[in-house]
Amino acid sequence: IFAAVVALIAGQVVMVLVMTMTPLHMADHGHGLAAVGLVISGHTFGMFAFSPISGWLAGRFGTPIIIAAGLALSAFSSVLAAVAPPDGGAILFIALFLLGVGWNLSFVAGSALLTEGLDGAERTTLQGATDAMIWSSAAAAALGSGIVVAAASYTALGLLGAALIVLPVAAMLRGRAALRRS
Repeated sequence: IFAAVVALIAGQVVMVLVMTMTPLHMADHGHGLAAVGLVISGHTFGMFAFSPISGWLAGRFGTPIIIAAGLALSAFSSVLAAVAPPDGGAILFIALFLLGVGWNLSFVAGSALLTEGLDGAERTTLQGATDAMIWSSAAAAALGSGIVVAAASYTALGLLGAALIVLPVAAMLRGRAALRRS
């Protein structure tokens, strides 16, 4: 359960960090509203369009593997956004699309893992508490993203997002090691 909670929170935080500042970053580098809208639309499409496939993949290959794939994609896309050239609208489109897909994979599989084997009352309580942590963390990430960009840069923000993926990976490895010991 701990690994699922950490993966859900980290996936949301990374996605919000990068997504929140991308429109401002693009506008600062001369991209028009149409380009910004296209990038964010691609991101939103990536976030939700593949949910049935993500659920099928989690059922077929197991939730930990799909969470790991989503986290890896989130880290890769954060780095891609960070290194995109200022005029790189196409690269930002790909990065934000992949960020959405990575979030979707980890969120769908993480949600499934979170409630696996729990009865209705336990599931409801745990899901509510986890949602409160996820959305509180997302609000902090949205606020913090502006501070990071102002103090450092959009590149630093993307690299920070990728670095945050270490937390759920460590939690998953810790959980896996605990399962092997028991």
